[in-house]
Amino acid sequence: MNEKKSLFIGVWNLANFVPWLGLAAAVVAMYFALTGNPRIAMLVFIASGLCDLFDGRVARMFDRTDVEKAFGIQLDSFADTVSFVVFPAVFLLTLTTAPWAVVLSILYILAGITRLCWFDITTDGDTKYFAGVPVTYMALVLPLAWIIVQSIALSIAPVVTAAVLGVMGILFIVNIKVRKPGGIWYAIFGALAVVFAVLL
Repeated sequence: MNEKKSLFIGVWNLANFVPWLGLAAAVVAMYFALTGNPRIAMLVFIASGLCDLFDGRVARMFDRTDVEKAFGIQLDSFADTVSFVVFPAVFLLTLTTAPWAVVLSILYILAGITRLCWFDITTDGDTKYFAGVPVTYMALVLPLAWIIVQSIALSIAPVVTAAVLGVMGILFIVNIKVRKPGGIWYAIFGALAVVFAVLL
């Protein structure tokens, strides 16, 4: 007996709702950055980071097949690409049109995608440590940098943002061990996100 074909390809269920929401938030953040509203862009970016923080926990609440789990892993990786790799680069390019910013954005995106690809093929390895800094940490580092910029002078925004992308891009691909967060760290990261949103 042939299986009934679905109208659309993919896995469309509530287990994937949170990464979809996070991806959508990243696109909205880009919109605000491109329309000259960096503060609002950063607030929405923080929301995207919160979605990533809890998407795995929400997904595990559902009974999923192996295919649905594999699809969820791929979806999470692509959502991370849009949220924490593409958005920061776009954000920098809304602050300056200098050619060096384009070069830096390209290098940052290459580093971020390399980090995510490496994680995808080594995810069954060490369960306690990441190899390199996860791209999702940008959800805390970039808003913190923007808070500092707001408190000093907006004129330094391009330089500070570029410095963040440069340093984080290197940390994405440097072969260092970073302990995976768990337990109380989820609450700490969530609390920091709320504090940063208030400060913004």
